[in-house]
Amino acid sequence: MKKNRIISIVISAVFIWILLTQINLNEIVLVLSKINLNIFVVGFCLYLSSYFFRTLRFKTLLNNKIKFKKLFSIVCVHNLVNNILPARTGELSYIYLIKKNGISTGEGIATLMIARVFDVIAISLLFFVSVMFVGQLPSILFNAFYVIAGALAVLILFLGSLVYKGKKVIKLVDKILEKIKLKKFKIIAFLLKKAEETANNFERIKSKKVVFISFITSILIWCSAYSMNYVLLGGMGLDLMMWVVILGSTFSIISTLLPIQGIGGFGSSEIAWALAFITLGLSKEVAISSGFGIHILIVVYFLILGSFGIFIIKLNK
Repeated sequence: MKKNRIISIVISAVFIWILLTQINLNEIVLVLSKINLNIFVVGFCLYLSSYFFRTLRFKTLLNNKIKFKKLFSIVCVHNLVNNILPARTGELSYIYLIKKNGISTGEGIATLMIARVFDVIAISLLFFVSVMFVGQLPSILFNAFYVIAGALAVLILFLGSLVYKGKKVIKLVDKILEKIKLKKFKIIAFLLKKAEETANNFERIKSKKVVFISFITSILIWCSAYSMNYVLLGGMGLDLMMWVVILGSTFSIISTLLPIQGIGGFGSSEIAWALAFITLGLSKEVAISSGFGIHILIVVYFLILGSFGIFIIKLNK
């Protein structure tokens, strides 16, 4: 973990240094100074709504085993930790926190994996729609369209295999481990047990109601996030089409899924944002400064909600 933190700090430092050599630091300050209180509050409300829909999705996937208010606090803390820790290691905080509320590790892993698959499906679909409305695209973005389409197809197949074949795969692995006499080791038996728990919990997704609610809430989560970016960019004086904002923002979001990123995503997120929006027509200075501005505001938002979540969890204890 310490090694990961050092690597993340180095990545952030290098990427931020590269970006700041391309612009004047005052340009970031100027961009942020354009955000008035009304725009800040509207942006926060849209960010808050994404948390509301995340909570509703987890509540559905967990079969209503945790009350909405309690689960909302968990989502706040989970997103805080996940945004701060490198390489998505903060995802473990969700599994830990719901386990404290009587949910098994297997169920935690299953619901988290399903939520992430639906996230990618929602992001991909919104990306496809934005491509159709934007029309003429630079070749690099047009090629990305096919890459994301392929990733979406793979993820849908992956989700289907987990739901319908997960238990069979686990049984096959169990037999193989039994034959080669590895099942006698405690760590192997423990991992197999957790894998079996996870596979069993994937069966819940077979419910049409769960699939429908998970899909709709995932679309609403990312509509809220993209709308927040649209409002904040407008507040910075950038008059961009909503579809252009979705296109450019998608590449920044994808960068957060990569295992190589800086602390809090700083540096890596801005580079992806800048490259996308420069390709879409913004100047280098505006693309970089707006990327930093949006990221700083999001950090303020998740710190507010994360602190609230920690307070409520401690209060309940």
